[in-house]
Amino acid sequence: MDQYSDLHLVAQEIIERVVQIQEVSSDIELALDETEGISRQLGRTAQQMQIGMTQVRMRPLAELTRRFPRQLRQLSLEHGKSVTLKEKGTGTLIERSILEALQDPLMHLLRNCFDHGIESPEMRQNLGKPVEGSIMITASYRGNQTVITVSDDGGGINLEKIKTKVVSGLGLTNEEISTFSEQEILDLIFEPGFSTAEAVTDLSGRGIGMDVVRKNIEAIQGTVQVETELGVGTTFTLVVPLSLSVTRVLVVECQGLFVALPASIVEEMTLLSPSQILTAADRELIEWQGYTVPLLRLEHWIRFNRPPIKLETESVPIIDQEGALIVTQGNAPYAIYCDRYWGEQEVTTRLVEGNISLPPGFSGCVVLGDGRIVPLMDTEALLSWILSQPVPPFGPAAQPVTSPPQHLSAETSNLKNSTWDSAERPTVMIIDDSINVRRFLAITLEKAGYRVEQAKDGLDALEKLREDNNIDAIVSDVEMPRMDGFRFLATIQTVETCKAIPVVMLGIAIAVIAIASPATIISSKSEKPPRPR
Repeated sequence: MDQYSDLHLVAQEIIERVVQIQEVSSDIELALDETEGISRQLGRTAQQMQIGMTQVRMRPLAELTRRFPRQLRQLSLEHGKSVTLKEKGTGTLIERSILEALQDPLMHLLRNCFDHGIESPEMRQNLGKPVEGSIMITASYRGNQTVITVSDDGGGINLEKIKTKVVSGLGLTNEEISTFSEQEILDLIFEPGFSTAEAVTDLSGRGIGMDVVRKNIEAIQGTVQVETELGVGTTFTLVVPLSLSVTRVLVVECQGLFVALPASIVEEMTLLSPSQILTAADRELIEWQGYTVPLLRLEHWIRFNRPPIKLETESVPIIDQEGALIVTQGNAPYAIYCDRYWGEQEVTTRLVEGNISLPPGFSGCVVLGDGRIVPLMDTEALLSWILSQPVPPFGPAAQPVTSPPQHLSAETSNLKNSTWDSAERPTVMIIDDSINVRRFLAITLEKAGYRVEQAKDGLDALEKLREDNNIDAIVSDVEMPRMDGFRFLATIQTVETCKAIPVVMLGIAIAVIAIASPATIISSKSEKPPRPR
């Protein structure tokens, strides 16, 4: 008969437990695989729903252009020109809001081609052209954009005539114009007040046409360009996004801040090494395709809170290396510096509502696939704002131009910059009798990189302040049991080590910031966040 000692029994029990653990592990793996499959299916379903919702909002360009032939016939009768309208690709689907915004620009371009482009029947006959002029409207897709062209077979645009009108009407000198390229001269027709018409008519001569076309197209995040050949004709090219609510963006990280840029405006992404960054006249530059391109660092111009360490998420960056995004302002390229590149996504755009305006260069926000909300950059507005600043742009010597409001005391900035930049995070004390509010504020501040201490009322806060005097700021409720916010504020003014700590007091309808004493309270119209349920 086999003899079993206690060791055998323990070993047998361990083996059984290991087998049980293996079975549980196998069950967990199966459940994870099933969860991943369900997640992928939900992702596909959500994408199909998004595509379906987008298609519901889409309308063919023909809905807009079908009224143009009648208007063109009316113009032909009134002005003695024979012009036909040809269409190609007008079945292209465009989002309803974009289609409505295109109505006035397309109509003006049509009238412009008729008036300035198509010659009189006699002149066309003398030039050997068909007596009947032609205007063509085409539409097609290019990536996530729609390209619409309006072209005529007329006489083209006379660049010398533009130069003459610019000198007399826009105040430029011949020396200045001599430095312009042909494309830059052509682009002058989009300047306010510009017109080549000899007399004011119901069609032209008022100088309020092409600049309005450009403004309307840019309002829907589009662009307009003009090409011409003298004696052959002129072509206007409009490039507009497929959708204003859904767009493709590149997500990058700049000093801990995630930023989204529309993919359509980025010419290229290039990797950087310190040796590739040049410095000239306190400006940082890089070489790109034979150009010397100014390098823009967001942190030099926009002041934003950022965590002291790199943010870690469930996903990993596509490129974990310094790089630069090449964008254009007019015809000039610029480079926007980024620390990490997180890939391209199709996202939903959202407007940011509120009394506080967005910083220059941001047009709203986007919701990423993992639910994160990221600011959406408007590079054209950002570059225009930076170039208008009196300080030298694009260099390490450039300082953030965003400064605190003048009415706030210097003591308002009592948060220690040294601790923000070091491994030790700034500490904020939250005082509120509601545990839900404390938890909500604590989560919000910790995500922003702060260390948080919590107190249930004024007395509890005083006890913790005596134990720990390394508090950098305090967020306090007004109405609390035992000791309310105002009594707490008055009490800490008598404590030498606490009197300089900034205190933000949140009430039901108003938020106040106390700097030195209850008499120096500064009020602002900022409501207390609702209590989480």
